[in-house]
Amino acid sequence: MKRVAIVDDHPVVREGVRATIEDAGALQVVAEGATGAEALAIVARESPDVIVLDLELPDRSGLDLVAQIARGSTRVVVFTAYGGEDRVSRAFEAGASSYVLKGSRSEDLLAAIVAASEGKTWIPPGIAGDLAGALRRDRPRLTQREREILRLVAAGSSTKAIAQTLSIAERTVKYHVAEIFGRLGARNRAEAVSRAQELGLF
Repeated sequence: MKRVAIVDDHPVVREGVRATIEDAGALQVVAEGATGAEALAIVARESPDVIVLDLELPDRSGLDLVAQIARGSTRVVVFTAYGGEDRVSRAFEAGASSYVLKGSRSEDLLAAIVAASEGKTWIPPGIAGDLAGALRRDRPRLTQREREILRLVAAGSSTKAIAQTLSIAERTVKYHVAEIFGRLGARNRAEAVSRAQELGLF
């Protein structure tokens, strides 16, 4: 039986998701949480096959959380009230297996969870248009590492500090920064950060 965790800061939402999963019979809810910290603790403790995760958690960025969890064996089904091309595309870029809007049919949420438990990506009809629109846009696409470095650049970190934070060589940081400049058409760090903010890249 596939094991599922639910993380959402609204108890009534967790209850509804649990009911949907339990009615299916082939899935087991092993843990619930309300914060990003609890999500990470649950993944470390329970190693669920799937985590149903709200992006609007009180203690941290949901997209960063998706990326962190998706690096392991747990598959992520984003369950959120907000759509939009940028949010949907960034969730999939971060490693989400599906993106389901709150208010969708319970059948859609269940299909997303089952697909994720089988290692598959499932795109509900409600967000397919958003994802297609995002793919059509002429927007630079940065790797996860480039996004991490860009966030540190935006925070004012030096090349040496970035290298220490990410445990990589300074020459590797310089290489990634040059790649970021090229993708964004920027001549310096300030332009890169400004351009990234305009494009909603972080």
